Amino acid sequence: MSEYQTLKSKLPDHITQADVQKIMRAILSENAPWDWFARARIPFPFAVNILRELQANGYIQYVGDKTELTPKGQTLAHEVGAYAVPTLTCPTCGTSGSDYSALSNEYAAFQEIFNASPTSQNQDLNQGEMTPESTFRRISWMLTLGDITGKRIAHMGDDDLTSIALALTGHPKEIVVFEIDPHLCNYIADVARARNLPIRVVQQDLTKPLPPEFLSTFDTFVCDPPETRDGLLLFVEKGLTLLKAGDGHAGYFGSTVIEGSLNKWKHWQKKLMCNYDIVYTHIFPPFTLYVSWHDEMPLADLPPLSKIADREWYRFAWNRIETMETFQPAPDFETEMQRLFYYDAESYYEAFPQA
Repeated sequence: MSEYQTLKSKLPDHITQADVQKIMRAILSENAPWDWFARARIPFPFAVNILRELQANGYIQYVGDKTELTPKGQTLAHEVGAYAVPTLTCPTCGTSGSDYSALSNEYAAFQEIFNASPTSQNQDLNQGEMTPESTFRRISWMLTLGDITGKRIAHMGDDDLTSIALALTGHPKEIVVFEIDPHLCNYIADVARARNLPIRVVQQDLTKPLPPEFLSTFDTFVCDPPETRDGLLLFVEKGLTLLKAGDGHAGYFGSTVIEGSLNKWKHWQKKLMCNYDIVYTHIFPPFTLYVSWHDEMPLADLPPLSKIADREWYRFAWNRIETMETFQPAPDFETEMQRLFYYDAESYYEAFPQA
């Protein structure tokens, strides 16, 4: 029996040889263990499961602060085709390819607002904030692609305060924020009032119908949805109810491979492109970094990961879709709020023993 066959017998059926190859390639290529997960591009619980079996069955060993393959681990790596690969990405732009230096004054103002924002994160709503640098790297692309200047922008959920960052640039015509959390609603509204920003805040549960006055009236929508099969589509399809008919309107949304398998990505893309007259124009590299969350946990049984990361490691890719000439806004809908919108077997918390 090959080393891979031996390992495979100890892994769940949904974990593939490609998954093993990816996490072993990450071990061989990354010195910082928490960066293994962005490099591997498989769901966090899958990666942790593989790491636990590699450790338990003697495929990896720890030498000081380094993780190395044992001789049988090297045999396994050869069998699955895992090799060290260099990191040849831009060292100054966070792999975004963007430069927001022209917005340095707006960025400084936003940092002040961001640091003063409510810091409690509602785990039930899967809340978390991207770093201010990530926000402005996104905005620089949105500006470049013509999706902000003079545009009416809908923002579904805004624990990142991106609506404020967008408004500070002076480019949008109007921004409407649809946010369920009353504390965030109040904070965004207070900042908008104090700084005379063109932001309107609507407290809204997206599982409920949107106010009819907003349907089919926006040029651009933005969201960072949860990453379950239904959760992402809830946010994006609500965005598609808000866009105007016709071509040239844009939607932006985040997604990860850390909590979303490629099977999920296929499901999302197939559903959106088959049901709506839209096209994916960009899937940006995962340059969006998230601030460490308050209940982030180490993996105590894996020595390289037994301490919480000393810097941000959780990364999002960023998707842009654009409407075609035949596009008609999606019909609005109502659905029942369920935990499955926010958490599933690929979610971060599934890697930890359940109490």
